[in-house]
Amino acid sequence: MEERGALSEINNIFHARRFAYDILRRFFVEEPSKEYLKPFIQKNMIDLFPFREDSGEIQEGLNKIKSYLATHDVLTIEHHYDDLHWDYTRLFVGPFELTTPPWESSYVRKDRLLFQGTTMNVRGYYDKYGIIVSDFNIEADDHIGLELDFIYHLNERCIKMAEQNESRGLRQLLRDQQRFIDDHLLKFVPEFSRLVMKEANTSFFIGLAQVLHHYLLIDSEVLQELMTIDNL
Repeated sequence: MEERGALSEINNIFHARRFAYDILRRFFVEEPSKEYLKPFIQKNMIDLFPFREDSGEIQEGLNKIKSYLATHDVLTIEHHYDDLHWDYTRLFVGPFELTTPPWESSYVRKDRLLFQGTTMNVRGYYDKYGIIVSDFNIEADDHIGLELDFIYHLNERCIKMAEQNESRGLRQLLRDQQRFIDDHLLKFVPEFSRLVMKEANTSFFIGLAQVLHHYLLIDSEVLQELMTIDNL
C-alpha cells in the first residue's frame, strides 16, 4: 500500500478513535452537563460508537446507556438530570467516602496515595507532549478522565499528521499511546469499571464503565496492529 493511501485509510481509524475517546473523556472527567448531553442524545451518538458490532460487551454497555436515556428525560425533567449528576458526584467526587475512586494510584498502590510515583509517571507522559493538567497539583494527573483526555489529544496529533501525509514520528505516537494504555489505563480500569458497575445507581454509568473497559482492550490491539504497517 502506498504511503498516501495507507495514511488515508489509517486516518479513518483515528477519526473513530476521536469519536470514542471524546465521549469517554467528557463523561469521566466531570459531572455530565446538559450542554453535552443535548447533542449526545439528539444526534443519537451512542449508536455510532466504534466496535459496537464487534464486541458483545461494548454493545451490551451501550444498550444500558440507551435504556437509561429512553426512560429518563435528563434534558427536560430536572430530577432525572439531578439523579444522573448526583450519581457521578457520589461515585467520583464525594462528599462521602469514595468506593469508586477515579485515580489510578488508588488501585495500583497499596497505600492508595496520590501525587506519588504513579502520578509522577503519568505526568512524565504528559510532559513529553507539553500537556499540563489545568488544576496542576490540585487534581492528580492519574485521574481516569485526564488519562483518557491524554489519549484523545495524542490521537488528535495522529489525525493532523495523517491529513498532512506526514508519517514521520507517527509510529512513536502510536507506540506511546499503546504503552500508556497498557501500562496505566488497563492497569486499573478493569477493577475501576467493575466497581462502578457494582456501585452506580444509574444504568447510564454502569453501561459507560462496561464500554470503557472493553473499548480500551480493543483499542490496545488496534494500536499494535497499526504499528505493524510498513512505512510508519
